[in-house]
Amino acid sequence: MTAQRTITEEIGEIGVWLMGEFGGRVPAAVISRVLNASRRDLEGRIDPEELGEMFHTLCRFRLQRIVAGDQRITVKIPNARLA
Repeated sequence: MTAQRTITEEIGEIGVWLMGEFGGRVPAAVISRVLNASRRDLEGRIDPEELGEMFHTLCRFRLQRIVAGDQRITVKIPNARLA
């Protein structure tokens, strides 16, 4: 199994976990956009061995800010703010 496949699987598992945690409070489409944007922000910038942990932390932070509706933090995910 290649390192890239392992990272992809780990990111997929984190996505499932975050969908479960935030699914009742944030629309699935918003969670998906956060996951995709976070992955794009981190890939190639973080050591592959650390990518899973950083991905989880970044996604969870962004989703918590969306839930909190914190106007001080700008999350650059189109249509991510809940009304």
